[in-house]
Amino acid sequence: MEDFEEDPRGSRGHRRSLSRSSGPGGLRGGPDERPPGVVPTPLAEASRAMAGDTTLSENYAFAGVFHVFDQHLDSAVRKVQFAHDERHLLACCSLDGTLSVCRLAPGPPAVLRRLRGHGAGVSDFAWSLSNDVLVSASLDGTLRLWDPGDGRCIRRVPDPDGAALLCCAFQPLNNNLTVVGSARHMVRVVNISTGKAARGGTGRLPGRVLALCFDAPGRVLWAGDDRGSVSSFLCDPGTGRLTKASRVLVQAGGSITSLSARAWASREAPDPSLLVNACPDRLLLFRVVEDEGGSGAPGLRLRRSFPTRHREQPLRSCFCPLMSFRQGACVVTGSEDASVHFFDVGRAARATVNTLQGHGAPVLAVAFNCDESLLASGDAAGTVIVWRRQHA
Repeated sequence: MEDFEEDPRGSRGHRRSLSRSSGPGGLRGGPDERPPGVVPTPLAEASRAMAGDTTLSENYAFAGVFHVFDQHLDSAVRKVQFAHDERHLLACCSLDGTLSVCRLAPGPPAVLRRLRGHGAGVSDFAWSLSNDVLVSASLDGTLRLWDPGDGRCIRRVPDPDGAALLCCAFQPLNNNLTVVGSARHMVRVVNISTGKAARGGTGRLPGRVLALCFDAPGRVLWAGDDRGSVSSFLCDPGTGRLTKASRVLVQAGGSITSLSARAWASREAPDPSLLVNACPDRLLLFRVVEDEGGSGAPGLRLRRSFPTRHREQPLRSCFCPLMSFRQGACVVTGSEDASVHFFDVGRAARATVNTLQGHGAPVLAVAFNCDESLLASGDAAGTVIVWRRQHA
């Protein structure tokens, strides 16, 4: 176990919906006024031109609420996620034991179907790369595969320990493999075609496994637990075998409730990064570094820390998908103050870009669609709000 190293390069009703921005001039100015860590290059200027030469505050101003879904009312919505490369197909999971698949357009927004079968709350789910399968993890101790087209349960996989399942993720290079995290501290790789665990595809964490994500190449699996640590495993995408790589104590005495990995391809922010919701009260952005010993084990260096209201709930956050074409880069998180918060990762001070208010309960989950025209957020009271971006 090791502590993380700071990056030396970086310093029931609803309230009326509001979009609070840090101001239209937040990132404008000459070369000396650029945010720290942003490198002015011809490619950067080109990407700004593609975004219309607008600031982050202008890009993430919202015109208001596009639609409100209440099919899970009175039970917390633990996750919302748009289908891959889809603008209008959204799924949600809830502690009422169901998932829902929603279509936002064409036509009026509607719930297409409810996926029923779990015997307890659904803690997490994921879309397959081709959007033809949903996998869900439940507190009833089972993993289920669903056909989102007709709502049919394709397969039910019980946990061998009978433990509550708290998170899940597809292997990005091999969607025949799914990783699941349990309340008994176990990470397991499951072959969804057979329903059996992959040989060598298990690992153990110090605490309950609350969050999982893969890096973009599918080589590294990140796992967060309720002891405040983030562990990494090297994953063979062909067999699902896991090799323990590293463990970093991020928040002593706290919990890691969300992990998101991103390989930044732009010249403005070229490093692979990991976004972490750490309870209590922190949203952390890490730069992923290679192990100097040559073992391939990744390390973490803190790049930014943002204040959040996070004491009890399993909050989630995400990267904004089109960050490489913006002036700067942005992340968004839920919060126990019933708001959605946007932060500019390039600014060491006054990093808040926007705040969306409209929920009547802690916001647990957030997700953008592929072109950032819509943002979905789900709360602890079961309400899902879909927001429309002003410049979409």
